[in-house]
Amino acid sequence: MIWLFATVFLSLGLVNLDFSRGWWRGQLRRLAAGVPLVGAYCYLTLPPLVFPQALALLLITLVPNVLITTVTAARTMVISRRVVSLRRTPAWPLIAAVGILGLFAVAMLVAPVVDASGLRDVTGTKISAAAAPAADPRHVRVVPEESAIFAGEKVVGQLGAYYRVGIYNVQSENGRLVWVAPLNFQGVVQWISRRTSPGVVIVDAENPDAAAELRTRAPLRFVPSALFNENLRRHVWLRYGDELLLEETLQLDTKGDPWYLVTLGRPTIGWSGERVTAVVLVNPTSGAMERIPREQFDRLPAWVSRVYPPDLVVEYNDWFGRYVHGWWNAQVAKRDVHLPARDDVFGILLADKRFVWFVDHTSPNRTDASMTGFTYTDSRTGEMTYYTSSGGEYNSKAAEDAVGGNPVIKQGRLLPTQPILYSLFGQNTWVVPAVADNGKFQTLALVQAAGGHVVVGNSGAPSPAQDAFASYRAYLGDRTAGANTTPRVSGTIDRFAFANGRVWFTLRERRGVYTIVDQTGPDVLLARPGDKVSFETTSDESGASLVRGFADTSIAR
Repeated sequence: MIWLFATVFLSLGLVNLDFSRGWWRGQLRRLAAGVPLVGAYCYLTLPPLVFPQALALLLITLVPNVLITTVTAARTMVISRRVVSLRRTPAWPLIAAVGILGLFAVAMLVAPVVDASGLRDVTGTKISAAAAPAADPRHVRVVPEESAIFAGEKVVGQLGAYYRVGIYNVQSENGRLVWVAPLNFQGVVQWISRRTSPGVVIVDAENPDAAAELRTRAPLRFVPSALFNENLRRHVWLRYGDELLLEETLQLDTKGDPWYLVTLGRPTIGWSGERVTAVVLVNPTSGAMERIPREQFDRLPAWVSRVYPPDLVVEYNDWFGRYVHGWWNAQVAKRDVHLPARDDVFGILLADKRFVWFVDHTSPNRTDASMTGFTYTDSRTGEMTYYTSSGGEYNSKAAEDAVGGNPVIKQGRLLPTQPILYSLFGQNTWVVPAVADNGKFQTLALVQAAGGHVVVGNSGAPSPAQDAFASYRAYLGDRTAGANTTPRVSGTIDRFAFANGRVWFTLRERRGVYTIVDQTGPDVLLARPGDKVSFETTSDESGASLVRGFADTSIAR
């Protein structure tokens, strides 16, 4: 049992370092007072018993032991001046014990600095100048976590007296992106009175108009907010505590039932350089566990979306870009160094249904607005590829700033969030949701990565996200693959208006309402009712008449 082994191991630091008379009596006192405290500490904090790194954990018990021994020895020295028969406690065992373990702990901390290039090698990243695998445009991640939190809070209802919505994680459920969060206990009293969680909250990550779902099936007993041995992390640690517990995620199987996956790992360079060694599948109802080692990840069920934690993937990206030429270069010259543009990664679905972590890279100069490339990391295998073909295009920070500066976004006091790069209609495009200050989804903005042009969906449309896609497709015009373009239309403007960041007009000779998204040309800005105009239209899936190539022939040139 890991808890018993951890208690015995940390109790080694309780050895009596006073080798004068009465050693055994002093040792029994230390064990009687220390072992219960050590046992409680191990049960509450779940220390990782990963060797040899775990040897540094002995300082937790050794340092207080040395302090007590030192105070006792000082008292003995004072008394020994008056009582000649008392022997003074030698200081060398105290210095040697703390010194050896202290040097070992320092070595574990310094190792990543000495072997910074080794950290980069841990990632095993491949570099490619080819175009990245296309993401699935039918499964664009539109709903940010802020909006998932806002929507999820609305379905808890009366259960809110006992439960609160836990941390959301994004994943693929049967080929569709969703946000999933457990119902956690509000506190100790609620756990004692209920003992099980009724289910999970699911929010569609692709459709902001879809309602959140409270899925209640079999009650969940082993969850992160439970106490004692029913606490999920402790439940796994009691069997697999000789490895690092990197992350616990709630995932849905093909039937929509929840499972917990706990990723295990080991540090390879000091306390850093973590590698994933296995994953544990936990049935939250029965507590049954199955450990699948990394060498057998091909046995993982098809519904498992993610094994590699996003925090670890962020570290991998940082090590890969920062330590190109070692630690000193990263601190001083910074030659060839590139860093993740943000401190988080975003999960997306590729066209082949693989779930990958995405993050873009930029130069160490934090004011740089361009990409050096971006990475896709397979969330099941950990394979990371760095794509350089998009170098020089807008990075995620610049895309956010471009959306934030758009008049529609500024007027609505909306907050751009979660910028993700997709290949849409043959163009690298940043998909940037815009939310209110309470997290509610308002509209979607699309930023052309090559030039920074921003298209914002009409928040008054039935679906602002679909409106944004249609408007962007109209802006791209002939560059859009598969665009359905009609012959050039001519006529006289009847009604003409600016609203919601667009131009709307009708023609006297034709029925229908036409929309112009791109208002940058003088023909659009100077057009008035009665002007003779010509243009082309692009019809999207909704049948909207989106104008491009607008020309006002009534303007004297």
